[in-house]
Amino acid sequence: MQPYSLWIACGIAIAAGVTDVWRFKVHNWLTFPAAAAGIAYHALAPWGGGWSYGFTGFAIGLGLFLVPYALGVFGAGDAKFVAAMGAWLGLEPLLGALVIGAVASGAYGLVLLVFRGGAGQAWANLRLTFWSLCLWKRGFGAGLANQTVQEVVRVDGRRGRLIPFSAMVGIGVLYVTVRGAAGV
Repeated sequence: MQPYSLWIACGIAIAAGVTDVWRFKVHNWLTFPAAAAGIAYHALAPWGGGWSYGFTGFAIGLGLFLVPYALGVFGAGDAKFVAAMGAWLGLEPLLGALVIGAVASGAYGLVLLVFRGGAGQAWANLRLTFWSLCLWKRGFGAGLANQTVQEVVRVDGRRGRLIPFSAMVGIGVLYVTVRGAAGV
């Protein structure tokens, strides 16, 4: 795969990461055109992977985040951003970026716990999320979580409770881009 798509994805990830850290929002004006352009790039560029390459990455990226979005764990912008990155990166690099993003999110969360306290609240939130998943699977969990991401974003002090996940996935995209450009 040519590194062009990786570098374009990197630019999109930086733009999304900046707005996610700054406002806890990833805008539709970025994600929708990025997803369409990624699929078109792979369909039309002579060195692209074909339309199915971009569309598969898009579909898997969106599919992975629909349930967590429905549970209020991630915002809609995060789901759309991951889908757009899938359109540009394809499936395998997307999964690598998501793993790096998950590790970065975990590290960010630990830093928040250490410097802001609240380990008891974090444990309660984890248990609530687990039970929401169990009940949602049975059709009872819709709206069960005490606060969705959208509600938390509107509350003061959100910096101590939210992880800008698109920015963390952006770190993964940067890692995948540098590895891909280096031919590793």
